[in-house]
Amino acid sequence: MAQFHNIKFLTEVEGLSQRPIATKLGISRNIVSKYLKNNTAPTTLLRKYVYGTKEFSPETKRVIPIIDQWLEDDLKS
Repeated sequence: MAQFHNIKFLTEVEGLSQRPIATKLGISRNIVSKYLKNNTAPTTLLRKYVYGTKEFSPETKRVIPIIDQWLEDDLKS
């Protein structure tokens, strides 16, 4: 969620293009492009829709509820 807002800020306020944003944030240019095209912050529901059919490892299954809670808390603040 915070990364989405950083990308939006760097695009709209600082006027950076996708490649400099990706370099500055240390992420893939494809991720920057995806966030700018969707124009909405990722949510728990979106992640469940995209990854709902994938079988996760036990370690990942253990942390998914924690990540979901972080996303929900971030939406509230």
